[in-house]
Amino acid sequence: MALIGYARCSTVQQDTAAQLDALAAAGVPSERIYSEHISGAAPFSDRVQLQAALAALGPGDVLVVPKLDRIGRSMEDCVSRVAELLDRACHVRTLDGRVDTLGLGKMAKLVVGILAAAAEIERELLLERTEEGRLRALAAGVKFGRKHSYKPAQAAHVKELAAQGLPHRKVAAMVGLSATTVRRILQEV
Repeated sequence: MALIGYARCSTVQQDTAAQLDALAAAGVPSERIYSEHISGAAPFSDRVQLQAALAALGPGDVLVVPKLDRIGRSMEDCVSRVAELLDRACHVRTLDGRVDTLGLGKMAKLVVGILAAAAEIERELLLERTEEGRLRALAAGVKFGRKHSYKPAQAAHVKELAAQGLPHRKVAAMVGLSATTVRRILQEV
């Protein structure tokens, strides 16, 4: 019985280090850990490292993942992927302790289906709560996005020069900003 690990983060800004450390601590040899930065919503054909991890599994081997959602985004995706592994006599274990098909026998597919459905509902609720919080913050006047790349005095000067009828590019050169920034300042008026 070999352990094969798989770690995934959705964006390059996120770091797989914690997942890789957890897989190593769970006994997965480093040469058998596959990781990638790709959205879970990406098609399976684009998830090259997941494909490699699944291909490395033989009968009796265990795929170890931090959470079940690492191998599929939707309930159907997770269940079908785990079912395929169970049909190949491979097992799945999550580091969060929710899934370990090794001792479940014929009940493994049912348990994984229920857990995947719960995970999908949990994700949908999280997205709803996040959106509600964002809307409350907007209503309270919180501004999202990056900070302005110009000072208030520069914006005032841009407005003065534009009021004199000067073209955007000339105003931008005089103030030391890009023409796009000048247009943005003038649109905020």
